[in-house]
Amino acid sequence: MCKKYNIPHKKTGKLIVANTKGERENVESLYQQGKENGVSGLELLSEPQIKNLEPNIQANFALLSCETGIIDTHQLMKFYETQSESNDVIIAYQSEVAGIQKNGDFFTLDIFDSNGELFQIVSSIVINSAGIFADKIASMAGIDIDKAGYRIHPCKGEYFSISNRHSGTIEHLIYPTPSDINLGIHATLRLDGTLTLGPSAFYVNDINYDVDVAHQEEFFNSTKRFLPFLDYDDLSPEMSGIRAKLQAKGEPFRDFIIQEESEKGLIGLINLIGIESPGLTSAPAIAEYVEEIVNNL
Repeated sequence: MCKKYNIPHKKTGKLIVANTKGERENVESLYQQGKENGVSGLELLSEPQIKNLEPNIQANFALLSCETGIIDTHQLMKFYETQSESNDVIIAYQSEVAGIQKNGDFFTLDIFDSNGELFQIVSSIVINSAGIFADKIASMAGIDIDKAGYRIHPCKGEYFSISNRHSGTIEHLIYPTPSDINLGIHATLRLDGTLTLGPSAFYVNDINYDVDVAHQEEFFNSTKRFLPFLDYDDLSPEMSGIRAKLQAKGEPFRDFIIQEESEKGLIGLINLIGIESPGLTSAPAIAEYVEEIVNNL
């Protein structure tokens, strides 16, 4: 898709690194899981092989994913917007859903626009892909989100940029062994060759997108062990985002929910709940899956 529509991207490859026995076991487990899932381009690397690929990192063992790449996400979203509008989609920015009623075969959505004016949309199909607010939309439709397991637990992730003096220091994405709630603070390449670290992961009650400068030490300490070229002052706060996690703190991982709600008496409502990373990567496949659901209604 990126090649066809000239969306800027680059296949960089990714290394998931290990420096302890436990981390190595986790990386080997990821390799086996990937092979079982039919993932191509996976290879386990020894320390000399790692040094040959990335002489500036520290790792005793690693999993190489050759097919991993990076993309200009802003251009990707612009492409989705343009494609949608060319197919007669109307996008109502800065508008808030205030209520949903099911009347016979149709849903009526009460929506406030950017001026605070109320308008309504009537449709036989409603696709709820509201991210961190998807549980609230489902609740408006009459679903008990706790009984259904739809409650979202917001989990914030921050990024710190790396000084431009290190541009070109690495050529692959460099990931630590993943934790229970995220992939770990990792080194990401931008298309212009500059580097950033992130995201972190911590549960929050309030939604804001500030980056806490006090977290710089955590970023430095967690990445210095596999990025030995870093100095503390190389890091600068950059941006943050909020993940729509289905599992609360301390709970085991839960996968995406993509569910048409006929069994709940809401024929035509399709809920997409807990779509976090790799939701962006999965978006085209998710769209095709939802299209199939709609076509079968």
